[in-house]
Amino acid sequence: MTPADYPNARSLWEDSPGVGLSTADEQFPLTEYLGRNPGFSLCAECGGHLIGTVLGGHDGRRGYLYHVAVATVWQGQGVGRRLVEMALESLQAAGITKAHIMVYSHNEKGRRFWERLGWKLRDEIALYSCEL
Repeated sequence: MTPADYPNARSLWEDSPGVGLSTADEQFPLTEYLGRNPGFSLCAECGGHLIGTVLGGHDGRRGYLYHVAVATVWQGQGVGRRLVEMALESLQAAGITKAHIMVYSHNEKGRRFWERLGWKLRDEIALYSCEL
């Protein structure tokens, strides 16, 4: 993924009910994120059209995936699975041994996707956040 993909990626995310968007997903912050995490974020395309995304990065210890999204007509055809596999391969190549994704509790479709891929729900962790 490159900054040039932003308009189409943003459109896909806006059409994806399980993707939460914030000011961090505006063009400038996302461009900065891609620069800090080169090669970990990917787009899937077909016929010149963006059909899927994954944002990936790491903090040196753990990998993180965000905005795994696939256009509705392409869902169920392995696009999301392949994007995740490729992002995880790039994280592994960087020496990262564990990855996380945050999924909204009410996102049943998303939760089933991650469970099918073998990811485990961590019930021993509570996520806390604060605005800076």
